[in-house]
Amino acid sequence: MIQLDVEVPDRPGELARLLEILAAESVNIDAMSANSGDGHSYVSLITDRPIKARQSLRKAGYACSQRTVLVVSVADEPGSFASLARKLGRAGVDIESVVHLETVGRRVQLAIGVDNRDAARALV
Repeated sequence: MIQLDVEVPDRPGELARLLEILAAESVNIDAMSANSGDGHSYVSLITDRPIKARQSLRKAGYACSQRTVLVVSVADEPGSFASLARKLGRAGVDIESVVHLETVGRRVQLAIGVDNRDAARALV
């Protein structure tokens, strides 16, 4: 799965502008996270058309990078993601991003970006 990480100006209306660009290109957002602080804003997107999304956002002037993320499922209970994060950390795997995909029943699906996918894949 491909995650796009977009740097967005930290001002009112910018998220709407970014979303309208994707809508105009018929790109559907499957999952998203966003945060801002210290004058910087970042949006992480998982879309149905990541290549088209990246091209459209770059054409509109957004700095946009991509990463391959792992989809993991953990129990929907306190401490389950902490346990996985601890396991990855002990193996020297750095978690660089997390996007919640969905919760179904008693399971939570997460897209996690890591610095070493092969090592992480062997542990999850």
